[in-house]
Amino acid sequence: MTESNGVVRSLSDFERKRLVEQIYIAFPRLNRVRSLVEHCHQHSRIAAEPECLLITGQQGAGKTTLRRGYARRYPWQATREGIAVPVLDAAIPVPATIKHLVTELLSSLGDPVPDKGTIVTQTRRLKRLIGECGVELIVLDEFQHFIDRDSNVILVTVSNWLKDLLNETGVPMVLIGMPYSDVILHANAQLERRFAMRVSLDPFAWKTAERQTEFRMFLNYLDEKLPFPRRSALADPEMALRIFCATEGVTGYVMKLIRRAAALAIDEKRECLEMEVLAWAYEERLSARAPDRVNPFSCDLGDLCPEPVTRREIVSPATGRRGGAKARVVTAAEVLSGK
Repeated sequence: MTESNGVVRSLSDFERKRLVEQIYIAFPRLNRVRSLVEHCHQHSRIAAEPECLLITGQQGAGKTTLRRGYARRYPWQATREGIAVPVLDAAIPVPATIKHLVTELLSSLGDPVPDKGTIVTQTRRLKRLIGECGVELIVLDEFQHFIDRDSNVILVTVSNWLKDLLNETGVPMVLIGMPYSDVILHANAQLERRFAMRVSLDPFAWKTAERQTEFRMFLNYLDEKLPFPRRSALADPEMALRIFCATEGVTGYVMKLIRRAAALAIDEKRECLEMEVLAWAYEERLSARAPDRVNPFSCDLGDLCPEPVTRREIVSPATGRRGGAKARVVTAAEVLSGK
């Protein structure tokens, strides 16, 4: 708990709820992936060619949180020459046409009329702005949008445009997408070569004691940040198992559950998160995902079964291949050993 008991009790309910919404857990697994982004950013200044990275992970794994958090570390700055934008951060739009993508990037750089002009003139303007703004790293989320949702065809023309932008600007890129996103790189040999470095940001797991320890470490960090007079014992083995079964170890679902439970507990004037409040939050926020699943916070411990809800492989809609074959998973062993 970051706040003393006295400070917590002096805060209004609104202030405490705002603190809950602002919680960010820099847990070791996420820090390791962020260090790879930092490597691309910094090492590319001296490398023969820019180092690029593909980050994959299912929805709620923390990819967007990682992207936004990294961009906040390098804010825009006013200089004598104009505005410096160290990190150009954007999400690939739908549909992911060249026109829409270059417009999104121009908008992210503050171009007053990002959609004006032909693709050729927009691209020239983008390259000029990348240079004038001193862009050091380009981070693009939702890379899976390079697969057309209607035809399931990989948009090779868009990936070629992205490859040319990388080649001509020399600015390193980090692409972020769903687990099957690597199939897009397979369709473009030159782009695939540039993104030889890949990492998968997977959900937590429960199969081994080591994985359980990693998940409980995360819950302990989270418990410390909750603005309650007493700890909620989220990392206790039984509670951790219940939370895992409720969320499948997906960081986004854990935060959705705990944030809602915290708001309910604050309204109820409770000293911490109790099982009853967690049960209410689960019913409101997560039960619709698996309507046949028993509420993990209102059943006997023996009724819990973590195995069926562990991570599922995701199949690419474009190829039918299972995603992540070339993605290197950051394991719990690496995280806990610091390797």
